Amino acid sequence: MPERPAYAYTLPTSAQADQETREAAARRLVEERHAGQRYGQHPYCVHLAQVRAVLAAFGHGGALGVAAWLHDALEDTATTREEIAARFGEDVAALMWAVTGTGRNRKERNRAVYEKIRQHPEAAILKLADRIANAEASREHPDKRAMYRSEQEGFEQALAGLGTRGCGRGCGRRSATDLAFRQEY
Repeated sequence: MPERPAYAYTLPTSAQADQETREAAARRLVEERHAGQRYGQHPYCVHLAQVRAVLAAFGHGGALGVAAWLHDALEDTATTREEIAARFGEDVAALMWAVTGTGRNRKERNRAVYEKIRQHPEAAILKLADRIANAEASREHPDKRAMYRSEQEGFEQALAGLGTRGCGRGCGRRSATDLAFRQEY
């Protein structure tokens, strides 16, 4: 029998089952919606699983756990915020919306995300997990790693003042961003 993720043991049994059901439904939805999309050489869901694993490592579940699976669906598929709110709740939809970039180029999309995160600070945790997963996956891709590294200062400035409110155990802004780029290139 596979070992259960550490975060699963922190919930009462009925809440644990509900969380697992919600996450399984989210994973099924994104497997369908991201079908055919790739994350490097892997199916796109590999990235989503990595984001979920980062959150689990910091002890996060609930809406953040569900949003980890869904976080790119608004940006990369025909999925709508209204659909997510109806299926998974407004808390999950709000987290997803906050990390969804809009704009003509990457700089504009990042700026939009940072502005929305300031309105919905808990989304910073999701975005940190996404950046950590991206940074770790970019180790073998110097161009991608350089891109993430060049964006780091703007990212840290965007999060300045948010502190660790709502982060739970082990999720300080500085420690998480350091973790994302712990290896120099």
